Amino acid sequence: MQKVVLRLAVGIGVTLAVAAVIVGGIRFFSDGPVEILPGGPMSGAVSFESFPGFGERSSDFIELQVEGWRPSSRTVIGFLHNEELYIPSVRAESKWWPQQVLDNPEVIVRYRGILYPRRASRITDPALILQLREATAEVETLVSTPEMFTADTTWFFRLEPIAD
Repeated sequence: MQKVVLRLAVGIGVTLAVAAVIVGGIRFFSDGPVEILPGGPMSGAVSFESFPGFGERSSDFIELQVEGWRPSSRTVIGFLHNEELYIPSVRAESKWWPQQVLDNPEVIVRYRGILYPRRASRITDPALILQLREATAEVETLVSTPEMFTADTTWFFRLEPIAD
């Protein structure tokens, strides 16, 4: 019985180690995020033009690269409010990337293969936060629900263009 338990434990350990190597490889060597997994630096044509919007929709998934000890990217919800681009961070205090954005507000947004350099600023105005919560009332993703966007732990960032 002990041999079976030992073999099972070794098998689980090896499986977890292989999974960690795969996820780590994706994170360090990928061109941006892979679905919901964070990734490495992003590449693509750079545009200093206005953000093109999402067509008929008011929100869509975008890729966001933040700087830190190593550039890292992730897939986030982007939405337009009064023709300006915003992103929410649900449970922001438990994530490292919102703090990295506060420390270094220059970020890169990739949408449809085009890179848009932006400067992120956290929204602290209660009236605007209320408007942004209303604007995201219908948003639901694989990892968040509309209720999460209205929680006090959700931070909103405006992504403003950086001049060439």
